[in-house]
Amino acid sequence: MKKCKLIYNPFSGNKSFKFDLDVCIGIFQEGGYEVHPYRTIREGDIERHIIEEMSEDYDLIVASGGDGTVNIVVNAMMQRGLAIPLGIIPSGTANDFATYLGLKSGDVEDSCRTIVSTEPKRIDLGLANGRYFINVCAGGLFSNVSQAVDKDVKNALGSLSYYLKGVEQLPDFHKIPFRITTSDRVIEDELYLYMIMNSTCTGGFNKLSPESDATDGKFELVAIRAKQLIELPRIFLKMLAGDHLKEKSILYLRDHYFKVECLENNPQSQESTLDGEKGPNTPFEIEVLPQALEVFGKFK
Repeated sequence: MKKCKLIYNPFSGNKSFKFDLDVCIGIFQEGGYEVHPYRTIREGDIERHIIEEMSEDYDLIVASGGDGTVNIVVNAMMQRGLAIPLGIIPSGTANDFATYLGLKSGDVEDSCRTIVSTEPKRIDLGLANGRYFINVCAGGLFSNVSQAVDKDVKNALGSLSYYLKGVEQLPDFHKIPFRITTSDRVIEDELYLYMIMNSTCTGGFNKLSPESDATDGKFELVAIRAKQLIELPRIFLKMLAGDHLKEKSILYLRDHYFKVECLENNPQSQESTLDGEKGPNTPFEIEVLPQALEVFGKFK
């Protein structure tokens, strides 16, 4: 019988995954897996368990949680050098990469059946100053919203808490000068926000980078140029519809390499996030690692 390591965050989202645990284990057993659950308790225990405690004879790792939990699991797998597939059960507040994979947030049964009934596919990963990410590297205004929201508020209000925190940051809105270097050009511009994406989804926007493909060896940079604030509502509506890439207010680049430099001496402007987790401060370099990880999903 094959062996599955199930890592779950009991504090993710509305904390309901524990009620679906028996259903989850049952589906994997029916699929021929012996399931070994691991319940995360505190910061750092997922990394320790995967890197130091987990045996090497597992055939599959399944992560139940949000984008942050998946990011932690992916980093630990890559550090350990585990060449086994990853399954995702989206049970967190933010589940952007799972959405890209066609998995429904909160639908544990559907995600588990997808994992046991489909073949995994190799996808690209990002590497930013030594730290891996599976979905997005973001910086500028609003990029630290997921870090700033209190966990209890996040669990109570879900995605709404991110929007409320974003509104709270509006008084700090200002132009941020950046230098973006790719493999063939250097661009200096004033931006509000940038996102370097492996998929089409982030921040609840499902068509933010409609041309993204997590298997093509390239990432897409989508940035909002610092224009008049009165333009932002219109731009956000365009972004929701996926009809924004040709707007003059949008900087759009596609490459396998990015270097990001913030040209102002403001510590907050120099911060970044990786899949919603704290990332490196600028300057930092991003490279695409093609076909670096196997994942399960409803690929088109």
